[in-house]
Amino acid sequence: MDGSGLAALAADGWVGIALLALLGFVLGFALNHGSICTVIATRELIAEKRPARFIALLECAVWAGLVYAALGVSPTMQQGWSPLAWLVPAAILFGIGIYVNGSCVFGSVGHFGNGEIDFGFTFLGIAAVVSFETLFGPVSGQPPASGSLKLGPVILAIILLALLSVRFGVSRRAESNYPRLMLAMAAIGIAFTILAIYAPRFSITKSLGSIVSIPIAGTAISVSMFGGSLVSARFRMRRFELKWPTLRGIARRTLGGVLMGLGALLIPGGNDTLLMIGFPMGAWQAALAYLLLVAVLATLIARFGSLTRAWS
Repeated sequence: MDGSGLAALAADGWVGIALLALLGFVLGFALNHGSICTVIATRELIAEKRPARFIALLECAVWAGLVYAALGVSPTMQQGWSPLAWLVPAAILFGIGIYVNGSCVFGSVGHFGNGEIDFGFTFLGIAAVVSFETLFGPVSGQPPASGSLKLGPVILAIILLALLSVRFGVSRRAESNYPRLMLAMAAIGIAFTILAIYAPRFSITKSLGSIVSIPIAGTAISVSMFGGSLVSARFRMRRFELKWPTLRGIARRTLGGVLMGLGALLIPGGNDTLLMIGFPMGAWQAALAYLLLVAVLATLIARFGSLTRAWS
């Protein structure tokens, strides 16, 4: 679906925008509440041999597939996949970027909600790259890509139940947040996918850039998403405390954001797009890019370590 989906909502005036904002709030709340992040998942797998959060990330992709199936819509990339010569280095660059940043785009929204406002510079770094794309046009210039679901709703539901069962089996002795993570993954998968359908130019990775491409809707979704993360942190901790950034922190998040932005520009898409649009459409490019960025991240964590930890 193209911009016509957003136009249909806009026809309802501010009611449509309010619904998009509500979805953005739910998305931000769930990202913080579930403490979900590719960096956290990779560190737990490498350092602690705990695969639970990786399984949870796959749950998001399956939830996305179920939403597409329920609404009868095909997953669509607004700009098609880049050729291998660009895709491979872009995924590597994105993996380096999320290591430098200390969090993927999911986790950056969550960290920001926790009062770590230096993660706002991550999105400013990404926005700088997106601005370059806006000024000079798409780098790869690939036409939009759309693909019908490879699996039906019944098969997807069976896969989801299997993932939930496996994650329960591997986490029941080591973790107590199984229900929290289950609900958070469902909320992320459902909210993101509906946004991808009705506001197709929005993505978590390019959330600030969406304010330029779809001013009213992009602003409403982005502000609500970060607001939802803030409210979630306040709800969990019963208090809220801002952590003022250091120059080192600003430099690290900005550099990480620029590297992530460059990778997302060339793939195109960040880990949110790969998981919840690319995976449901069965795109081998999405699988390859995600495997590469995780492999790079795992290598860096194994070699240099990571201080990133789950907060809930």
